[in-house]
Amino acid sequence: MNFKQWFDTLLGDINITHRLILILFILLLLRIVLFIFKKFLDRAERRGLDSSARPLIYSLFSYGIYVVGLLLVLHILGVNTAGLVAMVGAASLAIGLALKDTLSNIASGLLLLFLRPFNASDYIECDAIKGKIVGIGLFNTTFETLDGLFLSAPNSALWGSPIVNFSRNPYRRLEFQVGIGYNDSSERALQLIQELFGKEPLFLKTPEPHFFVSELGDSAVQLTCRVWTKTGNYFDLKKKYLSEIKKCLDENGLEIPFPQRVLHIVHDPEK
Repeated sequence: MNFKQWFDTLLGDINITHRLILILFILLLLRIVLFIFKKFLDRAERRGLDSSARPLIYSLFSYGIYVVGLLLVLHILGVNTAGLVAMVGAASLAIGLALKDTLSNIASGLLLLFLRPFNASDYIECDAIKGKIVGIGLFNTTFETLDGLFLSAPNSALWGSPIVNFSRNPYRRLEFQVGIGYNDSSERALQLIQELFGKEPLFLKTPEPHFFVSELGDSAVQLTCRVWTKTGNYFDLKKKYLSEIKKCLDENGLEIPFPQRVLHIVHDPEK
């Protein structure tokens, strides 16, 4: 005797009151299963599961549990679930066409979950979407922007566009563009900046830093300084050394010019 036959035999021996009690028991059992699964996800997260994947995994499991529970309840109430399942299967094509964008978001969420182009707390950019990853849901991915705003984007928008992950790689290159006047020595300016950067222990020796003249502009000689650091130090060092470079050049009498024009007025004595 299989489970369905045993279950049908059990239902045949109970009245409507007992059936309602059985339904309440099943609903309570579903809540217990979801509670246990939530605790399982907590444990998995402590062991390395990416927290951004948790909302999607829980949503898929909970919806599956709800569907099973609904079928059991309907069967207890005497509804022909076999016919219901067949009817739902026949209507699935029409539902799929009507909800193609929604299904696309679900499929994109699953692909993002398994291919993992980003993790929780990664800062990414995807077209106009910019922010720190909070979590991947069944239909959308949530972010926190740099100014503390909540941002929600459809999963398909992320999957269908290039994603720039600013947090994935352990090291990043810092680049500074500095302009000096044509009357100043570019060699001396580069030496001063190189000595300044050499005192910073958070700048890496490998890959090797580069300091060079990159452009002869209209009003300035452009110097480029490239150094590598750990990704976690990138923004702090960027802010710090924009100020330190200016201070260093000022103390050594090197001018950072700004665009300007010289007008020559010619006086015509005949007018």
